[in-house]
Amino acid sequence: MKRNNTKRTALCGILAAMALAVMFMGGVIPFASIACPVLASLIMIPVYAECGKTWGWIWFMAVAILAAFMAPVKESAVLFVFFGYYPMLKKYFNRLKPLKYVLKFVYLNATVFVAYWLMLRVFELTDVSKDFEGVQTWMLGLMLVLANISFFIYDLLIDRIEILYHVRLRPKLKL
Repeated sequence: MKRNNTKRTALCGILAAMALAVMFMGGVIPFASIACPVLASLIMIPVYAECGKTWGWIWFMAVAILAAFMAPVKESAVLFVFFGYYPMLKKYFNRLKPLKYVLKFVYLNATVFVAYWLMLRVFELTDVSKDFEGVQTWMLGLMLVLANISFFIYDLLIDRIEILYHVRLRPKLKL
């Protein structure tokens, strides 16, 4: 899609609106505050496939800023800020063959701790702090293990969706 910026802008605008709609659903559907940022990040795949990484980063920043203002659940917006660019970042991790999974999981765990520390200590999101009230330490550890398993599945899902996009959707779009 290197012909002109009009098509790039239109594609990015439509996909940004889709991502924001998904982020909005995080506040409408119960217990979707974590799933919706992940789904919104998958919408980035056509952006960087068609427009490149510069447009991908611009798209991500636009969606992150708009989600911070518009998302009804701020936890979703913060998680999108920390994980929304992962489909692009994954390409960099995959270049580091021997250490790619170690680095991916270090990234995940560090990002989870930083994101939730910011939500609890800096932004003082009362909804998030209420969720963690009374939760025992072993339960937090179990949630972190489940987050790592979910992240592994998400990492594999990105590869499958990229293949699906390039094989099935891209030829139909004729961009």
